[in-house]
Amino acid sequence: MNILNLATTDENAAGVACRNVNDMFLKAGHKSLLLVKESASGYPGVKALVKRKYGTYIHSFRGRIENRLSILYRKIKPFDRDDKYSFHNLDEGRKHISGKEILEAVPFKPDVILIFWVSDFINMETANELAGLSNAKIMWMMTDNAPITGGCHYPWDCQGFHSDCSNCPAILTPGSKKTASRNLALKKKFIPLNAEIMSSSDSDYQRAKSSALFRDKTIHKLLAPIDETRFKPGDKAAARAYFGIPENKKVIFYGANAFSDPRKGGANFLNALNILKETLRQPESKCKLSDVLLLLAGKEKPVHFLDIGYDVKEAGYLNENQLITAYQAADFLVSPSLEDSGPMMVNQSIVCGTPMLAFNIGVAMDLIETGVTGYKARLFDDQDLANGLKYMLELSAEELQVMSANCRKFALEHMTFAEYTRRLIALF
Repeated sequence: MNILNLATTDENAAGVACRNVNDMFLKAGHKSLLLVKESASGYPGVKALVKRKYGTYIHSFRGRIENRLSILYRKIKPFDRDDKYSFHNLDEGRKHISGKEILEAVPFKPDVILIFWVSDFINMETANELAGLSNAKIMWMMTDNAPITGGCHYPWDCQGFHSDCSNCPAILTPGSKKTASRNLALKKKFIPLNAEIMSSSDSDYQRAKSSALFRDKTIHKLLAPIDETRFKPGDKAAARAYFGIPENKKVIFYGANAFSDPRKGGANFLNALNILKETLRQPESKCKLSDVLLLLAGKEKPVHFLDIGYDVKEAGYLNENQLITAYQAADFLVSPSLEDSGPMMVNQSIVCGTPMLAFNIGVAMDLIETGVTGYKARLFDDQDLANGLKYMLELSAEELQVMSANCRKFALEHMTFAEYTRRLIALF
């Protein structure tokens, strides 16, 4: 089978996930290519329409320059947005490339075209052209909710995408309110007749089912796969020694690119820790405050967590090997995201056999069963998140071991590369 995968880049987290899918197809014996708008990775199986000479640091630098120019332009022509919605698609009508140009860059006629994260690369008109020129099956892969909305990546409780995205709450400039409805109207006009969509969580599956764009299309759900040969349980003592963590500590792992991002729930986690602290100080508490250590990873310094009474180990930004070691060092992961399609850390954690505590959102709805693979807290309920922290901290070593085994067993049954490839290919 000939498979064409499309993404803006293969260098960020979403891009690496696309690479993994492309690699799975190649390993299974299919002819597959990941075509990206631009890249400097030189990764096998990836073809960039624009090959940069410099790596991701320069790419990030250029991105910052482009962002600065955008800010200057918006001072001239204001377009204020509520950042929590991650509204990035300002003009669905802007065509960055034609379907003909894409197919000319591919050395085979595709049977299937998978469209991943394609901001500033592929719009719905181009997808329509691809379907018409190639007669290939078109499947949109949901890495977030951008494929089903008029521009936002995270709609929160807004249901505008059920109809026409009018009066978009993400857009604060009154004169620009029609941007979202105009975008969605263009998507409705050009969506290919044979378009299908793949979700990786039940919450995204339900949103796709209720969306004006895809409610009459074929909608699938497959849990995002993780490389089980790399992400796996390890020597906890060695992992803790790597981070300089005493073996007798109860280790809570929390990671976020930006602790200040409200969507990631850092403030809720902080509040839950403060609630828990009073419980841990009670004489009858099975777990004492001095028993607990927070292992914190991310690009930002976790300043708000440093003076609240807990022992803290700052891990900073972790590469993949270090991230795996962090999962192995932890008793459990806390993922307090308030609005998310993932987060991918929950997938990675369960494959590593590390139990999880999360709000009932995103893929946590699929992966966490309280008492079996972790604790699932009521969304936005900081008290219940604190209850979950207490529950997980009071588990015995034997109970944690059973929970860890449950996590790994679930992952090996549902989330391996081989299983994902088998199930996805069966849909083609």
